Amino acid sequence: MPIEHPPDAGEERRLYLEGIRLFNHRQFFDAHETWEDIWTTARGDRQRFYQGLIQAAVALEHYARSNPRGVVSLHRTYPPKFAGLSDVFLGLHIPTFLAQMEHALAPVLELKTLPEKGAIQIDPARLFTITLLHEPFDT
Repeated sequence: MPIEHPPDAGEERRLYLEGIRLFNHRQFFDAHETWEDIWTTARGDRQRFYQGLIQAAVALEHYARSNPRGVVSLHRTYPPKFAGLSDVFLGLHIPTFLAQMEHALAPVLELKTLPEKGAIQIDPARLFTITLLHEPFDT
């Protein structure tokens, strides 16, 4: 089995920004797949950061597919991935991102009992786009 090496900065930048582009076009599954290409070889804080993004995107994908249990399950897993990172990591303001995710998922998270799959519909007005505060790969 070949040893996987982390992507160089140019490839990481390309994949990170492509994932954001896909996320912003509400292609959450494809964003998750793109970020997984970085996550599998990343280490330390970067690996946790990418895993958090992946799980957040999957939470929105579950919502889009009308799977409330998937939304709640992923909502438990992604916020801790960002714990301990600086407020701005790879150009993303994490507190804003987490607040936007809470707002987007609130209609499901606030339910007293979860309906069966197919009984919820994502509210497009609650969705958001990721905006970076700066170019994350400037040296």
